[in-house]
Amino acid sequence: MTEIITAMKPLQIQISETVEQNREEYIKFLQELVRIPSLSGEESKVAEYIAEKMMSYGYDIVKVDSLSDVMASIRGSGGGRSILFNGHLDHVPVGDMEEPYSGKIMNGSEFGLNGPVIYGRATSDMKAALSAMVIAGGLLNDMGISLKGDYRVAAVALEELGGKGTKSTIRVGFTGDLVVIGEATNMKLALGHRASTKLQVVVKGRSCHASAPERGVNALYKAIDLINSIRGKLIPKLPVNEMYGAVTLAVTRISVKPDDFNVVPEECRFFIDCRYHPDYSRETLINDLERIIDSLSNDDSEFKAYVVKDTGDLSAQFMGYFTNPKDFPIVRESKDAIAEVHGATPEYITWRFATDGGNYYRLGIPVIGFGPGEERFAHTQQDNVRIRDYLDTIKVYAFLACRICGVYE
Repeated sequence: MTEIITAMKPLQIQISETVEQNREEYIKFLQELVRIPSLSGEESKVAEYIAEKMMSYGYDIVKVDSLSDVMASIRGSGGGRSILFNGHLDHVPVGDMEEPYSGKIMNGSEFGLNGPVIYGRATSDMKAALSAMVIAGGLLNDMGISLKGDYRVAAVALEELGGKGTKSTIRVGFTGDLVVIGEATNMKLALGHRASTKLQVVVKGRSCHASAPERGVNALYKAIDLINSIRGKLIPKLPVNEMYGAVTLAVTRISVKPDDFNVVPEECRFFIDCRYHPDYSRETLINDLERIIDSLSNDDSEFKAYVVKDTGDLSAQFMGYFTNPKDFPIVRESKDAIAEVHGATPEYITWRFATDGGNYYRLGIPVIGFGPGEERFAHTQQDNVRIRDYLDTIKVYAFLACRICGVYE
């Protein structure tokens, strides 16, 4: 990658100069990563590629488990805190995205951005951050920088399907004194996010031939009435929390039974995605939905509906988190380190989407988020990341590790 730096320059300057000297290599690595499809459950090829790259970068331990999670470490000399960088290998389907695995360089103006970007599925969510994590460890090795604490990377599978990969790595004890989640933050410092819950609502009717709709009760029509009541009466009143932001609710899927063009449906089922905070629980959401159902039933004798309460998952638990800087001084240390190498003090934010961070936080481990890319491009046809932000993230990760783990002189 580069020769060992011996000049007596501040460490953050040495790191920044080394990244700039090797920018073409680092850009190529990200492009190659984007060109490897890695849908959830199909991460083995990208896991193998990353594992090989880590070994070439001098990681001391590189393991790939049965789920295709990659767990890699650079051992510290001792006496320092460990840092764990977490990033996921998998991505959502490409849909109608053009050239999703091209990894091509484009003018950012096409996406309302300044400067060149790398385009392709998972650039922002989150192969740019993942590349930066892998490279930063190798960069420190190549520069001859020995950390006191361990530098660890968990490149996990199945994040998009509930975080099974991260949970698997935690079960074998692969954690750290500080966890950095690389999900897109637009170079800001994320401290947590809301919880997520999924609910189903079933609306009942009476089927009949579509040529004589008056003989039946159209469950789809009744469901529309309920959805309109949710939009008009519930969503505008959802509470806002100073730390987590607003509760949001969206109807995301709908289906009917029988599913036939000439039959009035006897049942309509729709799905709700709710992102909530401690001021508004899953139970509160269910109660609010049932009150609306009761109100509609009182006004319409043919209206029948119920909420499916047993979803068979963990959504009844609050899975959000907030790493309060007042409780964890390491957050302020991280913020100062990022400012020192990046040249700007990062703003504290919370993510709108969910991450794997809560799995670590519930173990008492402080969790922060920092990564290139913007949330608004994740899961879209405009998936991209600014090259400048990607390179700067490598600098941040490397210098942050030096600050948290300590440098052996």
